[in-house]
Amino acid sequence: MSNPADIIARLMRELTASAEDHPCPAGFSTVDDIRVELRMAYTRNASSRAYDLFRRGLLERKAHQFKAKTGQCHKAYVYKPVSPYRSIREASEGLFAHQADTVPKGWVRVVDYCLSIRVSDVALRNRIARAGLKPKYYKTPRGIIGLHQNAYYKKTELDRLFAKR
Repeated sequence: MSNPADIIARLMRELTASAEDHPCPAGFSTVDDIRVELRMAYTRNASSRAYDLFRRGLLERKAHQFKAKTGQCHKAYVYKPVSPYRSIREASEGLFAHQADTVPKGWVRVVDYCLSIRVSDVALRNRIARAGLKPKYYKTPRGIIGLHQNAYYKKTELDRLFAKR
């Protein structure tokens, strides 16, 4: 049997072991780091958000072993942003832009076109209805709300509606 003082010293070393014993891989962030970066109140919220971003292809995930303050070894996931994003926060903010459709050049929304020619949207919508123009729908981001289907019309066809005769 070993000396009791040696046993106690070894137990104290294991109990006071910190995260430096199993450092996080370079470039990866723990869920607690993500919580701080995204300014979330609870770790469980950050964990759910990180998993959601991982499922959507914005983060890379890796299993990582770490030692808790009790000395117990655990496995948890660590996350890293996928390029072109440099941080978790940037990836989180770019979620909707990442999933949005690209609108082809020459297609405009009714509201944007109304501002450019200084006509009310009601007048423009009436002319569109009389001309029988059909819109194309694209998913585009609308602030923090998310993606929405927006109607786009060909700019040349709208120009033709207001051509001087």
